[in-house]
Amino acid sequence: MGCAEQRVHEAGGAQSKGCTGSARMGGARSWGCSDPPQPPQSGAMERSCGMDTSGPGSAAEEEEEKAPEQRPRTRSNPEGAEDRALSAQSSVGNRSEGEGEAASSEDSPQGTAAPDGTAWPGPAHPPPEVQVKTPRVNCPEKVIICLDLAEEMALPKLESFNGSKTNALNISQKMIEMFVRTKHKIDKSHEFALVVVNNDATWLSGFTSDPREVCSCLYDLETVVCKSFNLDGLFNLIQQKIELPVTDNVQTIPPPYVVRTILVLGRPGCQPQFSVSEQMKKMLQCPYFFFDVVYIHNGAEEKEDETSWKELYAFFGSLDTKGTNYRYEVTLTGPAVELHNCMAKLLAHPLQRPFQSHAAYSLLEGDEPPEVEATV
Repeated sequence: MGCAEQRVHEAGGAQSKGCTGSARMGGARSWGCSDPPQPPQSGAMERSCGMDTSGPGSAAEEEEEKAPEQRPRTRSNPEGAEDRALSAQSSVGNRSEGEGEAASSEDSPQGTAAPDGTAWPGPAHPPPEVQVKTPRVNCPEKVIICLDLAEEMALPKLESFNGSKTNALNISQKMIEMFVRTKHKIDKSHEFALVVVNNDATWLSGFTSDPREVCSCLYDLETVVCKSFNLDGLFNLIQQKIELPVTDNVQTIPPPYVVRTILVLGRPGCQPQFSVSEQMKKMLQCPYFFFDVVYIHNGAEEKEDETSWKELYAFFGSLDTKGTNYRYEVTLTGPAVELHNCMAKLLAHPLQRPFQSHAAYSLLEGDEPPEVEATV
């Protein structure tokens, strides 16, 4: 073979190799070469190209074919029924796992626990009958916003956006209006009611889906001196105004609506007037009732009140028999934006949000350290 013929032969071989490589990568492209592509060299290459061959594969491939493939939990397979016999691993108590699946006693939290394992003041072990996972649906909400009108709400201690001092009542009114209008934009079927709390609870605005009706009653409110915190009166008023939804199957059938109470409390720590009746237990254990709290306290400014506000904050945690409520505490001496952050975190639908101890609000991992308490 001459030198010219040898160079042509070598060039043709290189071109053939290039075509074989392209056939392995794309399976159909020949890069303009007339030579037929070479067959794949192994069963792994067949799988990567997505080709289906009837020839025998390797021993490892046959073992993979024998092993049953575990199906993920999807809408067509919500409870992973085909996979229960294959996996003995217990699931984490997370509302985001499965749809409408009952939770075992190992799945649900026994209270709010810090990441380091230390126990926070929280609810006792909830009874098994209320440890369920409701369907994660965006059904209409009936939101009852309870605003405290104790005199402490009018003290100009919070630092506003421009650096001046403002009071908690003014900031609470603005954040409630932003909350109502934002929820209305998310879903116009949500309804809102307004209750003011001083020595007693007063129903100011009935359930309405019009944010303007709620906001018209929100301003021009005056604070009063409160000698006690009548939580019994608040719950009795709520029971008179609502009817808790009932479904045939809590685990699988979405409710027609859910009821959520958001209490914005700004008085110093005091023992609330509260007695647990059977009707109260039924309401607190209902999977469609939620009681969220934003507690504004004096914080480190008054040392003698430090223990009392923590006790009241822990008391609200003890009311959560299902582990599904959210509660936040904000100090009066901090920036006003902290209150807005709390209300923004409450925008999530209670049936679709995780347990509060599992909630994370950073966009990237490591942006902020895990919170020891569910505070801002």
